[in-house]
Amino acid sequence: MRQNQSQNQKRTRGRGRRNNNHNINHSNLSRNSTIESNGPDGRVRGNAQQLFEKYTALAIDANAASERVSAEAFSQFADHYYRLNQTIIQNAEQQKKVHDEKFKKNVELKEVNNSESKKDIINFKSKSDEKN
Repeated sequence: MRQNQSQNQKRTRGRGRRNNNHNINHSNLSRNSTIESNGPDGRVRGNAQQLFEKYTALAIDANAASERVSAEAFSQFADHYYRLNQTIIQNAEQQKKVHDEKFKKNVELKEVNNSESKKDIINFKSKSDEKN
């Protein structure tokens, strides 16, 4: 009977598996990554830019309706997704810069290898001409 009690304690409470995005690694997100937001107005889906625009529009609408608390909540959500979008853009630019540097190094190495192989061919031809 004791074993059954210990097994019951290990079971998760609630509705089983919940997909919380609290531990998102922002460096792995791209501009097109879909994010689920459980905001005050219900669940909203989209990329960071779309969520920023959606919550900004909701904040403006709430402000126009004199709902200051809701407007502030939506503004905070909009600010969060604005910052997230900026982080994604910075990471994308950094990855592009690293990729461009690697590409440039590869091109330079190929040019060096081509020039060395041309020198080898010229040296080989000159040696063969000397023998004849």
